[in-house]
Amino acid sequence: MRFLLIVLVSLLLAAPLDGRAEPDPHQLDAARIADLYAAKTADAPPQNAAEKEAEKDLKTLSADIDRSGDELLASLNAKLEPWMWWVACGIWVVSVFLVGRLIEFTFRRLFPGRGISWLGRIFRVFCYLICSLVAVFLFLHGFGASALARPVIRIEGKLILLAAAFGVADLALVTVNIGIDRYLTSTDPSGQPVARSPRVLTLLPLLRNIAMVTLGGVLVLMVLGQFGVNIAPLLAGAGVVGVAVGFGSQKLVQDVITGAFMLFENTLAIGDTVKIGDHTGTVEGMTIRTLRLRDVNGQLHTIPFSSVTTVINMSRDFGYHNFELRISYDSNIDRAMEVIAETVTGMQNDPDMCADILAPADIYGVAQLAEWAVVLTGAIKTPPGRQYAVGRAFNRRIKAAFDRAGIKFGTPFQTVRLLKD
Repeated sequence: MRFLLIVLVSLLLAAPLDGRAEPDPHQLDAARIADLYAAKTADAPPQNAAEKEAEKDLKTLSADIDRSGDELLASLNAKLEPWMWWVACGIWVVSVFLVGRLIEFTFRRLFPGRGISWLGRIFRVFCYLICSLVAVFLFLHGFGASALARPVIRIEGKLILLAAAFGVADLALVTVNIGIDRYLTSTDPSGQPVARSPRVLTLLPLLRNIAMVTLGGVLVLMVLGQFGVNIAPLLAGAGVVGVAVGFGSQKLVQDVITGAFMLFENTLAIGDTVKIGDHTGTVEGMTIRTLRLRDVNGQLHTIPFSSVTTVINMSRDFGYHNFELRISYDSNIDRAMEVIAETVTGMQNDPDMCADILAPADIYGVAQLAEWAVVLTGAIKTPPGRQYAVGRAFNRRIKAAFDRAGIKFGTPFQTVRLLKD
């Protein structure tokens, strides 16, 4: 009803209500077209004969279409009674309401839990406007107000083009979203979710946002073009503004370029544990300008890409748990190394730990003879991010194994000598 009221008010304000004889609409259209053509001809560069002939054919075609539509409406006005137009208006309103409910019900059944995108909402608004204009057109013809009904056709033609553009864009965006969601949530024949790489999980949502922004920009230009706005100066102005922003916001440009290269080079991805400068944590999210890290204390760090100079990624390929054991000087060093190897082998044979041990222990040997202990060092190869859990399990097991083997850990001591006079 609000759309109908707005359309009626705009038509009444535009109509000639001063009691004078209304001029012929064909003469108005012809005069308006002639004025516009003369103005454009004065500003436009010289055209060749082929272009002039094409413009002439286009004007002739447009006039023929208008004439045919007027003749059809005149014949309908002569054959139909006013109440028939009102009945047609009522049938149209009821049909639109029922079809809208059917489409909404079908959408909810086919896509449960999926909301309507912003493009879909704009498309629905255009559909409401078109249906309202059709109802206004039929209603006005019932009163014989053909002069008021004619502008409705011109407005409705532009709205139909815009609605078609938004509908196609919404369909494309919905298709992209459904494809991405199904790819990310797909399952194997056994019903288990298919694991996707962190790079895919990072890039696909960004590509979705890029597609949405691109479609939005194209549709805005289409809307402006349909309402007579010359978009060529807007595009030129946007280029100038882009250059000015590029010079004035070099940090912003650096953020975007660095972020794009990091994403496409797969330097880091969502879920990776990384160290960037003084910040260490798990990558929780990324935009094209910044990334967000969640540290072990639960604090969120937002870092612009331009400040990222070095990335230490601890979630790629594999990791190592490096251990350092200090045993006493009176312990058997060879036996201690055998116990370390046996402990890691036992962890490999444990069903709960075997997936976290990728290779036997790499025991480097005696790394240092300290003042109060012999230092043995080595490393255990693990999957990325599992070195911390493996280190905790290894420390617990090696303590028990050393106790059973009678190997003592070195403890600091101090020797005091008392000299007699």
